[in-house]
Amino acid sequence: MANCVECSGEAVVDERCLAHHIASCPTDERGRPVLADLDLSGQRLDEVQLTGLVITGDLKCSGATFRGSLRIRDVEIGGAAVFDGAHLQAYVSINDLTVGELLRMRDAVFERDVFLADVTCGGVVSLARGTLSGSVEIAGLRADLLDLRRTTFQHRALLQLGDVREADLRRAGFHRGVRVTCAGPTRLDLLEVDLGGPSVVAAAAPTVEAWRMQDRPVLGRLLGTDLSQLRLSYVDLSECSFAGAHNLDKLTVDDWHGWRTSPRSLWITHRATLADEHRVRGHARWALPGADGHEAPSVDSVQADYHNLRSMMQDRKDQRAASDFYYGEMEMRRIGLWRSVRNGLRERHWRAAFSTLGEWLLLWLYWLLSGYGQRAWRAFVTLGLVVAAASAALDRWGFQSPTAYGDALRYTLRAASTLLRGSDVALTPTGDWIELVLRLIAPLLLALGLLAIRERVRR
Repeated sequence: MANCVECSGEAVVDERCLAHHIASCPTDERGRPVLADLDLSGQRLDEVQLTGLVITGDLKCSGATFRGSLRIRDVEIGGAAVFDGAHLQAYVSINDLTVGELLRMRDAVFERDVFLADVTCGGVVSLARGTLSGSVEIAGLRADLLDLRRTTFQHRALLQLGDVREADLRRAGFHRGVRVTCAGPTRLDLLEVDLGGPSVVAAAAPTVEAWRMQDRPVLGRLLGTDLSQLRLSYVDLSECSFAGAHNLDKLTVDDWHGWRTSPRSLWITHRATLADEHRVRGHARWALPGADGHEAPSVDSVQADYHNLRSMMQDRKDQRAASDFYYGEMEMRRIGLWRSVRNGLRERHWRAAFSTLGEWLLLWLYWLLSGYGQRAWRAFVTLGLVVAAASAALDRWGFQSPTAYGDALRYTLRAASTLLRGSDVALTPTGDWIELVLRLIAPLLLALGLLAIRERVRR
């Protein structure tokens, strides 16, 4: 390789070394050298330092080999910065970099530590299919999209995202774990991500301290990801799909307020819900806000997700969340049974349909009378209606001699509170049947109500 015309260093651009090429360029009002473009593609470079520089066009380093450290500080690039296929053998430090279009490092290999701070990009920042062998710290990143698809991090990574609309981590590998903190509502999709060590996704500290709910990171899909070492701290889970995630029962969720809730209605129990339940139901009342492009998973899948999350909350002694997820699990089971009944009738599988219908009816009554043992008021209201109806029936048909309604009500309450004690009042045959049914139903409703009260107290 030829030497620089002004020194003994290797010529890189226009028969000059990089330092003399930059020094020969005109400067702006702040005294910073201004370059139209800088093309280092395919070059083999020793230590490179770009400081206080303006490039109005593109910085091209595709296929370049950096044998020494790469340091970029206080640089403005009007176009794109491209490091595709670059091989960086020493430390990389990029600080206070502004890129107009995109910063792309696809298929790049980083052998040492990487530090990126206060990088602002008007488009995409991409490290897709890259390999980073050293520790990685990204702080204060501002971009439209952070692309880490199929990127391999062999040491622990720290990603502190500023104003980033979306981060795509599909099939990324974090062999020693990662900590992702977001200062804004960054959408994260963890599809088939390899979390090889303890990992955290969290809102930035100022967001938590000021309780800015709208600035929490938004978790999207978790398909194919092992969640056993993942902790979610102050993350918006209102759109999250847990379908296909592994070890969901070992996930750790710190913030109760991250879940979606059921729609407000007189006939719908207010509780924490999964977004997938809203997708499964498909009703307008349960529709998710905005254009949700996710397909509805199977009812069985959502039921299993509720079950795993309930187990996780029970292990943490969070009975409130466990109760809500149990309710959701039972709702998905009831909906699944009803759909099986309809499919069986439609396909004329009569035996299977009627067998499932019996199970669905039992579950439906459990829901109606006590909210799966979680809603005490339903059991006590039903008990009150049963007692009132039985008193009216006994007053009209039950006693052999005329009796006032108040006496019939007193007799009904006494009968409802006992299971096997015989009657000391002469009844008609119809009255005997009414009393028998009452002695069977009333203690059951009372037990359901007391069970629900116990669950409420535990919450």
